[in-house]
Amino acid sequence: MARISYVFDNTMAKLGLQGKAIMPFLVSFGCTIGGAAGTRVIDNWGQRILTIALAWAIPCAATWAIVPMISSVFFGVWAPLVIVAIFAVALLHMWITSKIFGRHLVKAEERTGLIMELPPYHRPKWGSLLRYVFGRTKDVLIRALKVILLISLIFWLLSYTADGNVEHSVIYRIGTFIEPLTRVFGLSWQTFLAFVSSAVSKEAALGVLSSLYAGTGTVFASTVGTAGQAANLGEILIANIAPAEALAFIFAVTFNIPCIVAVASTYQETHSAKWTGRIALYYVVMALIMSFVVYHVGLVIF
Repeated sequence: MARISYVFDNTMAKLGLQGKAIMPFLVSFGCTIGGAAGTRVIDNWGQRILTIALAWAIPCAATWAIVPMISSVFFGVWAPLVIVAIFAVALLHMWITSKIFGRHLVKAEERTGLIMELPPYHRPKWGSLLRYVFGRTKDVLIRALKVILLISLIFWLLSYTADGNVEHSVIYRIGTFIEPLTRVFGLSWQTFLAFVSSAVSKEAALGVLSSLYAGTGTVFASTVGTAGQAANLGEILIANIAPAEALAFIFAVTFNIPCIVAVASTYQETHSAKWTGRIALYYVVMALIMSFVVYHVGLVIF
């Protein structure tokens, strides 16, 4: 890892960071929580926060659990182009974010090069390593379950009706009330609520679409279920969502807040509620702006 950090030091310097930032970026492809925790190796506090802010723009594994599915439903053989576009926009997003936050977090005189110090190599102590890994995993799971279960309960209460008709629920009334505003960003109230739920966990967006459009499962079902249900959901989504809106939704969900647990992990690593809130608000605003732009581009294409 020390050699990788040294090799990428010049590349990271273009973002106002040092080479050590490359490892949190790579880990964030799996999970943003791990990427945030990985910034502990960075000794400069401002660079740690900037690294986390940029890591949020990297699509995590949970994002790739839903984006390819929705892309293939609406765009078929052209779905790989959507994936390529997401990677390109992610790089642009990181560059813009580094310019916006970098001037406040990392002053020019604080940007120094990296001196590589190779640590002594020895065999790992598997007992200590496993205890540390399982201990950290337990903490993350407990924190995640508390937050996700609470938000799930709130959404379930808002969507509950005695007759099972979603049009009689509180969430339907809220959705139809805010739809004139959500249409500005190219999203119907259903896709906007799915976008909101993706800030809790990316997989939740698919469950919300399934519940609101197909009427299957609970609001926070992370999967649709059987292959037959998935195919049926695809047909229903195509019948109710235009391609331009679907494209806007994909980009909005991808670049929204990674998840609530990632927000909690960011606060835990930075010990700054102010900067955690700034980063979260920034990503919500950027996701909606991106949705607006992509939707109007989609109208021209489709």
